[in-house]
Amino acid sequence: MPDYEFPPDLLDAQRAYSEADRRVQEVTDALPTAQEVMEGAITDEQRAELVEAREARLTALEALNRHPWWEQPEQRDRYAAWKALQAAATARQEDAKD
Repeated sequence: MPDYEFPPDLLDAQRAYSEADRRVQEVTDALPTAQEVMEGAITDEQRAELVEAREARLTALEALNRHPWWEQPEQRDRYAAWKALQAAATARQEDAKD
């Protein structure tokens, strides 16, 4: 995997997206089963919480994808760069915990 130099704000954007994605997972995990939802077992509050979490995740993803770093010509293999960014953001976050 090539080495990448990620600007701090891009790493922050990746972490914000990851946190928003985790929040969506938390909300969906707390929902009733799909069958129960079809039977009307989801409350308006649960539905609103899910909509809010998904909107926050989409906003974070848009900020991440629109970062000017991605427009640099050397970012031809976006998938490799994306995976490296995820790893770098995770490592930086774990370093901050220590």
